[in-house]
Amino acid sequence: MEVAADNAATEAVMEWLPQAVATDGAIEATDASRADNAVVDNAVVVKAAIDNAAIGLPVEVIPGEKVEQEAQRGSAPTPPPGLAERPVSRPPGGKAPAKPAHGEEVASARKPKPGIAAPQGAPSAPKASHAASPPGWAKSPEELVYRVDFIGITMGYARFRYDGKVSIAGRMAYHLNVRAWTSGALSYIYPINDTIDYYLDAETLAPIRQEFTHPEREKDDVALYNQETGRITYRYRQTGAIRKEVDTIPSVYDPVSVAYYFRWRDLGVEDRPRNVYGGRKLYQISSRVLRNERISTEHGEVDTIVVLPIIRRDGKPDDKGDLRIWFSNDERRVPVRLYAKFRKIKDWTLVGELMPSTGKSGG
Repeated sequence: MEVAADNAATEAVMEWLPQAVATDGAIEATDASRADNAVVDNAVVVKAAIDNAAIGLPVEVIPGEKVEQEAQRGSAPTPPPGLAERPVSRPPGGKAPAKPAHGEEVASARKPKPGIAAPQGAPSAPKASHAASPPGWAKSPEELVYRVDFIGITMGYARFRYDGKVSIAGRMAYHLNVRAWTSGALSYIYPINDTIDYYLDAETLAPIRQEFTHPEREKDDVALYNQETGRITYRYRQTGAIRKEVDTIPSVYDPVSVAYYFRWRDLGVEDRPRNVYGGRKLYQISSRVLRNERISTEHGEVDTIVVLPIIRRDGKPDDKGDLRIWFSNDERRVPVRLYAKFRKIKDWTLVGELMPSTGKSGG
């Protein structure tokens, strides 16, 4: 009875948020994929625990994850079978719902942020054709796990998982689950263990909403995108009360959704930039294909397309460093490598490398 009461209470407070319902075209092996994902996460966590033990720090246990006993004894974990994509070597050098009555007081007490003026020359993002084929990455289960190194030191990991196609209030959307966490010494200095569920419009891949989960915080957020007006409304998940509102520009993306867009369309088309809101500022991003390159990896060679992201703010180039992305030269266009070198401090580099994952999640 207590469990039933708790479930009823949860449903009551979530009535303001339309539920995402899996469609017939959704991935059928979601449960199996999640089980495999747990294997990947645990393997990475074990590796981080061993790293901590090696430098004299206590063994790290990320909430919700089970670390194998072998990690505490210092033995190496067994890599999960299969690959999401071949790992690479290190490079050289939706309208918002109506406000609930109990959220009106919060909204009046905290004024919305001033609107962000559209930068000069910012184009309206054209909608994709209704007849456009679905993205290659959305045709089968996919999970991409990256190790992130900064100045040669592993600082954390990021996981991008496609969880299938869903319907939200009659609107079709692609569901992505993204998790990022720090590891090793950094997990004690700057702990991050956040998960974001993305729902991208099935026609344009522009975000409809984002659901943030922060284990270290008491309250989680939901960001609702009104793509007709460009307003983003942030609400507390449990109550629906408005935390803040931001006015951007119609048909706006965020860094994750725009990356998935370029995996689908307009890769290398410089005159079709997307408007992107990165949390503080609005900018435009397009891409330029530099060359085709066959790169060596630990498991052989991979044919890639080397792409230079073109970033502009207020119509002017925003050149703060050297950024390159290597996409697999196939329908899925998997980012297999990311390299960034910061201009202000020439020795600061960031490298993202695709890691081994499970066969079922790899497509």
